[in-house]
Amino acid sequence: MTKVIVQKVKKKGAPAYMVSFGDMMTLILCFFILLVALAEERQYGLMAKGIGSFVVALKSHGLEGILSASEKQDIHEQVRRRFNLPPEEDPERRAPHTEAALHELLRAEHIEALQARDEVRQLGVANFEQGEGTLTSSARRFLDELADSLRPGRGQTLVLEGHANDAGQAYFGDNAWLAQVRARSVRNYLIERHDFDPRRVEARAWFGELPETGIAAQGVDARLVTPPK
Repeated sequence: MTKVIVQKVKKKGAPAYMVSFGDMMTLILCFFILLVALAEERQYGLMAKGIGSFVVALKSHGLEGILSASEKQDIHEQVRRRFNLPPEEDPERRAPHTEAALHELLRAEHIEALQARDEVRQLGVANFEQGEGTLTSSARRFLDELADSLRPGRGQTLVLEGHANDAGQAYFGDNAWLAQVRARSVRNYLIERHDFDPRRVEARAWFGELPETGIAAQGVDARLVTPPK
């Protein structure tokens, strides 16, 4: 007579850290519920906006590009309907923090950018015509006079920051593109005309312009940066 031995396979349960994680999320939820409950003034529009942004972050796993603009808009509208609120007039105002966070990541792309540095700033080293990215003859003459003071020394880096709020059809209304073109025009001129070391000259577009018009927003600023010892 043959004996059949049956071994029970022990099922693998949830990871141990899930218990602590679940407790933490519950405590955080209770904390925010208490904040809302104790608030003297309840602005349901802000609550709906916060919940909508939270749902979008969950469904997109915190990554940009997974959800389309229409899908994000539908999520926000569903949350607003739960609070008996009308549709948002300007959907672009729903998540301004996303662009701000992206700008901060770009500013601190390298950890060295957060360290203290000595720098000398020179504003308006080159000005451009309305909607143009090409250096004028007067801008070239001005750069010729400033070349010696802009030349980076040992270990220094010359950072050229372009500005623009006047991009036209030639640049499809993209101010960041025009600002980058302006910064590169100055960089190329200093390298080709005054033999600047290309490795020590960087051209960048300013992330966001002030709501101002005039020469200040149509030029290039310079920063001669000395890294920390």
